[in-house]
Amino acid sequence: MTAQPRKNGDPGKNGASRKGASKKGAPPQPSEGTGWAVMSYLIGGMGLYGFIGWLIGRWTHIAVLFPIGMLLGLGLALALIIFRFARP
Repeated sequence: MTAQPRKNGDPGKNGASRKGASKKGAPPQPSEGTGWAVMSYLIGGMGLYGFIGWLIGRWTHIAVLFPIGMLLGLGLALALIIFRFARP
């Protein structure tokens, strides 16, 4: 079997193509899992802090702590997303 020269856009030895290659100085391209990670941070933050707010609200008989906990979790999740994905 003889090796044939590759054409532009053909995958290389490890199957990687040049499509995903970024130019020098350009911001890195997000990977496929970035959207799933962002969504999981949002849902997880709201779920965890909402649950904590619900527990404290049941203990203290203050029902408003549940939505406050969810909003706090959403805010912290957004801060984590900005810190993790939006910074250079």
